[in-house]
Amino acid sequence: MKTSNQLSFSKLENEFLEDAIKQLNQDYIIIQIFYNKSVHSQDSHLIIHLQHKNDIDKLKQKHWIKKAHSEHKVHIHLFYNTQLQHKFDSGHPFVEFYCKPCALIYQNEHYGNHLLIDRNWKKFNKKFENYKERFYHNHNILLSQTREFINDGSFVSVFLSYEKVIRYDLEYLENLYKGSSSDTKNLHERIYHLIPYAPEIQKYFIKQNGKEYYLISLFDKAKMSAREDELMYDNEFFEAIGIAEEGLFSMIELRLDQLKKQIKKSPRDIAIPNEIPYVLADHNDKVIDKVLRIIIKLENTEEVYLFHKATYGNNIIYYLLIIARNVSNEKLKETQYYLKSKAGKQYDFVLISHDRNWIQQHLFKYQNFFANIIQGKNRIYASSHYHPEPHWEFPHHLHQDLDSYYKSAKGNGLQFLTMVRNENENHQGIPFIFALFLLSFCRTYIFLKLCYMPNYLSFQSLWQLCLYANPDMIRYQHLYDGFLQKLIPTLEYHKILRHKFTDLDKEVINQMKVLVEKLMNELDELVKEEGFIVK
Repeated sequence: MKTSNQLSFSKLENEFLEDAIKQLNQDYIIIQIFYNKSVHSQDSHLIIHLQHKNDIDKLKQKHWIKKAHSEHKVHIHLFYNTQLQHKFDSGHPFVEFYCKPCALIYQNEHYGNHLLIDRNWKKFNKKFENYKERFYHNHNILLSQTREFINDGSFVSVFLSYEKVIRYDLEYLENLYKGSSSDTKNLHERIYHLIPYAPEIQKYFIKQNGKEYYLISLFDKAKMSAREDELMYDNEFFEAIGIAEEGLFSMIELRLDQLKKQIKKSPRDIAIPNEIPYVLADHNDKVIDKVLRIIIKLENTEEVYLFHKATYGNNIIYYLLIIARNVSNEKLKETQYYLKSKAGKQYDFVLISHDRNWIQQHLFKYQNFFANIIQGKNRIYASSHYHPEPHWEFPHHLHQDLDSYYKSAKGNGLQFLTMVRNENENHQGIPFIFALFLLSFCRTYIFLKLCYMPNYLSFQSLWQLCLYANPDMIRYQHLYDGFLQKLIPTLEYHKILRHKFTDLDKEVINQMKVLVEKLMNELDELVKEEGFIVK
């Protein structure tokens, strides 16, 4: 054991930390320093035992504390003397494990109240069990109060009660991973700052922006509703919050068990596997392998789901959902064309891309669509083990504002038919109205069949989504020897105004007319079949 007043820098092996601690030793009274160098993971832990609480408050603001982890993968833990001694006496497993004698690299001999862990396993285990029992006892009380509010239908109270449970869980996680709880009341920040210690916490909370989380924002909304005496209509998320809380509870149980086993074995470190990107599905498809290599180069790609594969003659269509941030429509189209050029003419790709928060915000309309896709069996790539699933609504009430979509598509079709039935054969604008009809038809049909409204996808992708919704629609593609199949590539051209004279062959006009009539009838029948009443 190193007990001199000279720091043992050989164990730190880090010039940045050496310089920082030298300066720290000049400005503050350091009692002890413990250093746990990790073997199985990238992170190490440096525990600094100081004399005064005020010293801790000042040091937390120092830039080098944050830099130690962000650039050197070393977590700095600061404790003042009475705090550390109290934690030791209470059987706190963090202190027992990280402040063991073999981790001591400095001890101030001019200060007498050193922390010295020399008790045997049985003595520690008794205190540890008491420490653990306190958590379970208080947790059960808080959770039982929440269940009473659920049974009473006191919805705002449910959210406020769940907030207390989540706050309690986070406090224990902070203690188990950092040795002490945070002094901030902001739950968003507490979750965010736990990620470097326990990255699996990301599985339970979807970010709605850089440092804020969707479920936590519901607690803030509940407080506002309580203050203004208003009803809260997000009761569908009770089960989602319950799932997140169960996840935190499981993390606490796992960490308690992990620390207990490690303390009993007395190793130098806690093994945490390195996080690496990984492909999840054994799809045995060379085309998909090639596709993944291209897609994961997109900035901020988090997950890829292969949710359908269809074969029509010699043509094979792959349907993929990409969960990524800031993928523009133009970037998606470029990727789609690039995939086709690399894979071959017989392959087509329907790419849908949204970020996780967008999916969460639109579940009230599109949950049925995304719930069928975001499943383990469809996931073929994930950049991390810790991406969360959406917080699904339970129960989910389908919201389909079909009326305006249907009327728009129907109106576009009727406008087209009026124009082509005009005996003076003025074809000006017909291709544009036809493109507008087909665009509105596809979006309405997909919305009705799949509970999803595509954004600005290409006509090709929109039509292929119609085929995904109903493979029998292929009969329209084969109409008049593949007329629609030949026409679709030109429809992108007619999305934009071309200030020129339109000259169309009469046979082409007739084929358009027949196709519009049939698709309008298809939409009418679907509306009747699904039982929707359109005013």
